[in-house]
Amino acid sequence: MKKRYYTYIGILCSLLVFTGCDKDSVTPETGDKVPITLSASSLPALMDIQPQGASSSQGIQTRAETINSRSIGVVAVNTDQTTALSAIDWTGYYLNHVRANGTNTTLKVDEKQVAFVLPQWWPFNPNEYLAFVAYGPHSEGDSRVQRVGATNTLKVTSNTTASFPDFIYTEPVGPWNKETAKANTDKAVSLGEFQHAMAKLDIRVILADKDGKPLAADKYPNPNRIRITKLEVSTVRTGGSFDLLQTPKSWVLNDPLAEAVTVRTHVNSATPITADLSTFSNCFLLPGTHTESYVFIDIQELAATTDTSLNTVSRTAKINEFEVTDGTGGAKLEMGKTTLLTIKVKYVPIPDPEQDIILEGQLVEWDYQGKSTVTIE
Repeated sequence: MKKRYYTYIGILCSLLVFTGCDKDSVTPETGDKVPITLSASSLPALMDIQPQGASSSQGIQTRAETINSRSIGVVAVNTDQTTALSAIDWTGYYLNHVRANGTNTTLKVDEKQVAFVLPQWWPFNPNEYLAFVAYGPHSEGDSRVQRVGATNTLKVTSNTTASFPDFIYTEPVGPWNKETAKANTDKAVSLGEFQHAMAKLDIRVILADKDGKPLAADKYPNPNRIRITKLEVSTVRTGGSFDLLQTPKSWVLNDPLAEAVTVRTHVNSATPITADLSTFSNCFLLPGTHTESYVFIDIQELAATTDTSLNTVSRTAKINEFEVTDGTGGAKLEMGKTTLLTIKVKYVPIPDPEQDIILEGQLVEWDYQGKSTVTIE
């Protein structure tokens, strides 16, 4: 049976609510040495839901994504007990973007330790207070994140060899001193909950019938000779700056490139489109770049017994060209949310013509009328 197919790119888009460095250890000159112990909540999980309309556009938020093994930058500045966080001078560094790591060690309920690479200590004077803010990844653990001068603004970039990182941040917290810290559970100061600052893009590829409806697993071809040979994400926006202290949070994007560059390659060798094909994930892009970011897919049909390509279909589409199922327009990339794109490959079998010859007849009784004889002399 000869198979023919073509691609139809559509969307199933769920916007999901997620939910420069000083290497030296800071040690008080005299007095009781009290270590600074920090903790943070797990990250909001990424939950996929299907929007049925404007009333169900919000995702369900759970706390399941751990900070374990993430590199984290910690900023602490000197302040006093009465100054509001919004009025603190965030240039009076006590910890100047110091490196720490997320761990799996529980310190408070639902919170894990943020452990400094080198021990850090509270000021000896109990009248000295500290305010904190944190982010990740730290530039020592990831060169894609760099401080802008001596400020608290971070520049996040991507290139053809390294995708965007999953950049995270906390809101400023404090003030605390060593006495209030010692009174806390496990003597830990909570940084609160880390949040995702990037937009996350997930892509799934499925087979569909002639009407665009997903094929049931038992309807997938067997043997299956349909392959994804390339799946890439590209953009002209490869960098942006994020101010840790700005409210509300936003990005300042770098100037666009003349041509889009690949920032994530999901597939670069023949991959069968099966019913259980996993969603392609772990792609992060700058929020608001849905009109300047692209998805490219290359589909091939292979010969029955060899890897010879019989047909090839390729398609490039902007992210906002994917239509949202609830009819609210094109897909978007939003801070702290996941956009799920579905690429449908229409698979329409064409049946072979019938080869057998069918003979039909009807048996009719012969009405015998006797016989005659002719004699020739």
